[in-house]
Amino acid sequence: MIGEKARRLYFLGVASPMFDKITRGSPVLGETPRLDGNPLSCDRRRFPAVEMKTARNNPNRLTIPGLLAQRCHPLLGLATGSRWSRKYDLTISHQHRFIWFRVPKNGTSTFLKSMESNGVALDVVEAHMIRYPLRAYHDYYKFAVVRNPWDRLVSCWHNKILQKNRFRLPEDLHRRLHDFSAFVDYVSQKNIERCDTHIASQSSLVDLDEVDHLIRMESYEEGVAHVFRTIGFDSFEIRSSNRTPTRKHYAEYYTDETREKVGRIYEKDIRNFNYRF
Repeated sequence: MIGEKARRLYFLGVASPMFDKITRGSPVLGETPRLDGNPLSCDRRRFPAVEMKTARNNPNRLTIPGLLAQRCHPLLGLATGSRWSRKYDLTISHQHRFIWFRVPKNGTSTFLKSMESNGVALDVVEAHMIRYPLRAYHDYYKFAVVRNPWDRLVSCWHNKILQKNRFRLPEDLHRRLHDFSAFVDYVSQKNIERCDTHIASQSSLVDLDEVDHLIRMESYEEGVAHVFRTIGFDSFEIRSSNRTPTRKHYAEYYTDETREKVGRIYEKDIRNFNYRF
């Protein structure tokens, strides 16, 4: 079920039918939602052991207090009255008061490098599959990047199969998956909600009940610029990286059969984010 925050969720310049029935009277298409005051500077009730950080020498690993909070989250929830989310790949800034739900293959490396090069203070840099307490972070600005599922799967295949065996598959299976249709069959056998995040459903990687803003890859730079301005950066530079050279348009990799199969695999993403082949 879509939560209260979904009532003001919007795509930059694109209406999403995901919220058609519940967003009547919401901001005009392409307009920033009108909020009372600055949502990034509100006071919030602070709870112990929830202002998470990653270790200085390991941006993927939480510090010991954060790790303990993750393990004890049911008890902390009872003690504080704050429910904790399910697990996500998170980047968090306490200074700028935001949570970014990182979705692999959706411009993540470029966004992270742009944050670092523009001096965005990050407390949780690249944590993988962690929870956050909902009440303690209720007024943090939350965003994510989404992408056409057919395009995203081709990008994953190029990067994780053709360029290198990044899934560490047995050699014979890795060779077979150089055929894109075989890779589609391989993905179709996975639990798309709980598999490797590079091929998982995007809907499972973003807290759709809490997220404030979704950027489409199709208007990536415009969306990134919107986020930078929202968190207080009027001047910034977007640092591109990790682009696959000379790749054909994603549609050229599909047959009618594989197109329909991927449509069934990622049916939820296609419906939630209003994508077409």
